[in-house]
This record gives sequence, structure tokens and C-alpha cells, in this order.
Amino acid sequence: MVTLGLFVLLEAKPGKEEEVEGFLKDGLTLAEAEPGTTAWFAIRLGTTTFAVFDAFPDEASREAHLTGRIAEALTEQTPKLFAKPPAVNKLNILAAKLPG
Repeated sequence: MVTLGLFVLLEAKPGKEEEVEGFLKDGLTLAEAEPGTTAWFAIRLGTTTFAVFDAFPDEASREAHLTGRIAEALTEQTPKLFAKPPAVNKLNILAAKLPG
């Protein structure tokens, strides 16, 4: 059961939209390697606006994600790809329907 999540809003620099899309698609492999990340979605909201939504069963899993390889890659790529720092929002999940 997932109880916690993250919603990370990302704004691409002009002309970097396709690179951001590729970067986020590549993040799936890293997310799949995290046993505590129950669900992970990379989302395109508009021309330059992207987001990531993650779901976790507990705080330890969420913190492991926040200090893991995806967070490292995001920190490294932020100056190159994003117009401003990612807006990381911690959230509580009230209800969810997941496969399995």
C-alpha cells in the first residue's frame, strides 16, 4: 500500500524540451532499480512544463529515493536543462489503485 508520494514540477529551458523528455524517459531505468519506489511517472504537462510523480509505502523508501541516483542525476542536470530548480512537493496519498 502506498501512503506517501512526491510531485516534482520541472520547467525546461527554452530549446531544451526534447532533452528534458529524453532525460525523464531514461529515469525509468533508475526508478525500476529502487525497490521502495512503488510507482513512478514522468509527465509532460505542456510545451516546457514537465513533472514526476512517485509513490512509496513509507518514509524510508521516499527518503531513499530523494537521496538516490535519480535525485543525483536531477541535481547534476538542473543547470543545463531547467529554467529554475525543481519544485519538490512531498505529499500524502489518500487512496490509490495500483496493479497487483
